[in-house]
Amino acid sequence: MTDDRRTPDAAEERQRELDEEVEDLTRRLAEVVSRAGPEHRQDLREYAIGLLKEETEFAETPSVETSGARRAPFNSLALGLLLGLVSLPLLLLFAPFGLVMLLLAGVMVAWGLVETLVRRRRP
Repeated sequence: MTDDRRTPDAAEERQRELDEEVEDLTRRLAEVVSRAGPEHRQDLREYAIGLLKEETEFAETPSVETSGARRAPFNSLALGLLLGLVSLPLLLLFAPFGLVMLLLAGVMVAWGLVETLVRRRRP
């Protein structure tokens, strides 16, 4: 039972150490901002807050590295169909551009179909 009592104390001690370290860093940062001229203080404050948010958000983001897993690429079949729908009115308005868009849509649809068939055949 003594181990159960030590764990919260150790956690509290670690939290106090972290709090002290953050307070020390805050004091040092405040000294740097205070040394700046009055015209730069607000900009430095905002810059420091932005950096802090950026760094802490990056640290909170979980790592997505998984072996053998691929990120899902964009869906070229759906994009090709969308380009095909967009290209039809463009054929009436500006035929060369509409034709290029229609050809790109065809390539995207073909690519999407091949990719889908290849992906399904893989175990």
